[in-house]
Amino acid sequence: MFQPRSEHSPEAIPNRHERQHSRLDPVAENRHGRRSTLLRRVFTTALTSALALGALGTTGAGASPGPHPAIETDQWGAPYALTDGTTIQTLIDTRTAKDGTVVVLWSRLAADRSQRDLLVAVRPAGITKWGPVRTLASSTYDTSSPVDAHLLAAPDGSVTVAWVDVAAAGSVLRTSALPAGATSWSAPVQIATADRIQDIQLAGTPSGRTVVVWAHSVDPQYEVYAAERTGAGGAWSAPARLDDTGGGAQDAYPQVAVAADGSVSVVWTEYGATGAAFESAEQAASSATWSAPHDTFPTPVPAAEARLAAGPGGALAMTWLANGALNYAQRPAASSTWGPVESAASTDSFGDAVPAPLTGPDGAVTLVWSDYQSGTDGFYIRTSTRAAATGTWSPVQTLSTQYAGMTPFGADITADGTVHAGWSQPADDGNSDRFVVATRMAGAWSTPKELSANTTGYARGGISVGGPDNRPTALWEDPTGTSTSRLMTATTAPGPATWRDYNGDGRGDLLALTPGGTLTIRTGNGSGDVTPGPSAPGWPTTSRYVPAGDLTNDGNNELLVRDASGQLTRYDGAANKAFAPGGPHLALGAGWNAYDQLTVPGDLTGDSRPDLLARTPSGDLYMYADNGAGRFKDPVKIGFGWGIYNTVIGAGDLNGDGFGDLLARDTSGVLWRYDGNGKGTFGDRVRLGAGWGIYNALAGVGDITGDGKADLVARDTDGVLWRYPGNGSGAYTDRVRIGGGWQTYQSLY
Repeated sequence: MFQPRSEHSPEAIPNRHERQHSRLDPVAENRHGRRSTLLRRVFTTALTSALALGALGTTGAGASPGPHPAIETDQWGAPYALTDGTTIQTLIDTRTAKDGTVVVLWSRLAADRSQRDLLVAVRPAGITKWGPVRTLASSTYDTSSPVDAHLLAAPDGSVTVAWVDVAAAGSVLRTSALPAGATSWSAPVQIATADRIQDIQLAGTPSGRTVVVWAHSVDPQYEVYAAERTGAGGAWSAPARLDDTGGGAQDAYPQVAVAADGSVSVVWTEYGATGAAFESAEQAASSATWSAPHDTFPTPVPAAEARLAAGPGGALAMTWLANGALNYAQRPAASSTWGPVESAASTDSFGDAVPAPLTGPDGAVTLVWSDYQSGTDGFYIRTSTRAAATGTWSPVQTLSTQYAGMTPFGADITADGTVHAGWSQPADDGNSDRFVVATRMAGAWSTPKELSANTTGYARGGISVGGPDNRPTALWEDPTGTSTSRLMTATTAPGPATWRDYNGDGRGDLLALTPGGTLTIRTGNGSGDVTPGPSAPGWPTTSRYVPAGDLTNDGNNELLVRDASGQLTRYDGAANKAFAPGGPHLALGAGWNAYDQLTVPGDLTGDSRPDLLARTPSGDLYMYADNGAGRFKDPVKIGFGWGIYNTVIGAGDLNGDGFGDLLARDTSGVLWRYDGNGKGTFGDRVRLGAGWGIYNALAGVGDITGDGKADLVARDTDGVLWRYPGNGSGAYTDRVRIGGGWQTYQSLY
């Protein structure tokens, strides 16, 4: 603890050398405000993009992992438990919809293995909280077998899930849909029945058509079938058989993709007496008729299970593992002929998963896979990229820093070409596996980052990206006991919101409340003025309003409101939108009228999250640290004797050390600064000057001048608003008049 007693700096008179800057009517219409979209913050060192050159690294396929470039990615938030740990969770699929909604599909096995459930959960776009878990299907039949299921995030914004219900009488293929913008899944629809159904895959067209394909058992052979519907709420067509295989052959592993023109292609593997071969069928964008099955390649090629994907340029790409090689082929846009088979890598043994081709906006294709090389201690995660300009593959690079085993892993690519990968590898202690992620930006991969912190067992998982901000979401299985686990998830934030920025333009803003209860955001314009912004009526004038910083880690600043009864509520911010009494909010608890001062100076504990200070009438000062989930931890008393001050306000980072600082004005009008130390407390007070008693409102508004330094505004008793520009060293330069008429507002925050 400390006491607010010492002083160190010479006095600075706040009202000397005043100069008029501009006259601003505080209720004038803002005709020139601009809104900048809050983009995800990505910082890199000076790296030359290697995509066009096809050179992502020089580590050979069998080499030990080399050093990773020092690049910074968006910060991953704290892991979130999507389920409890009393059962066994198995991740199946995760997808990100067009608007940024994330859907995860998994199975839950009872601890006694008596029942298996198929579950789905949704995290709506723009928020970090997951919605309720929905059970799609339950079964007590053959619970030891995995559930065959698949998700589709379609171009029209809808999400579809398809799965197979298995019983003694046979298999049933069902689907359910979540239309774009909807919150409820449709009732399950039966598509087909058979002795056995497996290998289901989904694809969607830009017009809203959805196609599902599967392998259909007609004992003793498998056939390939497809069905389709128009729109997320449309009816499914009758199943259509795509292959024409006779007895004695097996068709398996169907893959489906939609080209840029809306045409649909299906490729499958046919196993016959002479070996395996790839077969295909197509459907034009405006047709409901499938072509006759035909050979995919004009000459036979080594065939096995494949992965098919469409790139943003309209080309189709296919990968498969055969004869110790990772094979690749491409069908150019508007073409019906596949190019030559290429070998992206060769090895002694590949992992179980066939890598999906990830095509960037420039046509470069990245593969991420698991393989084993002679002389190494296990399977590692590797990667290589095919340059669009030359068609050459870059040298294979090793991503995992330890052997990664053959457990499931995930990789996905954003619209701007950023690649995210996630996998499981042993922790340094060797007693458990950790789920780790890495990101490739500007042609270089970041150092793998551990997301899970389990101390025993495994960490199998995957990763998905998408939406307007291209945010990645990771999900993994986390053991909670010898036979139980939970499903964990984490995502990145677009970077913490700029201090006091409510409209997403990177500048500080001022909150102003009228006597009639209208709360207005006065937006900093970068030139030192605060112009009228969004406003909303209906706010009680007896409440206290506290600008709170980004409490929810979503890139937007929040507002804390304490009402007359002492209830504290968090109101969630959104870029360039007013805070409304009926807007998104969360009650944080009662009893807050025990404090006569509440303020959020910024980050006080060194975790990059804003923290709350509360003072009692007797002068005790408490800190409520941000808990990383939109609430606060238990209070910690950090000082006493603060009753000598009539005003205590958060000022943001005044001295450039990254920690929030505090301003306090005593009853004689002297203003003092307390520097946050990143440990939850403050250093000795520093005197900034006398004469501050002429102001009836003070607000630390962040940077409103565009120089990156936190500023202060003050309103005098005549209603004139003044700006004190921060100098970046903990003090302010001479005041500048912003304008008169500010007595229009009851309070400024």
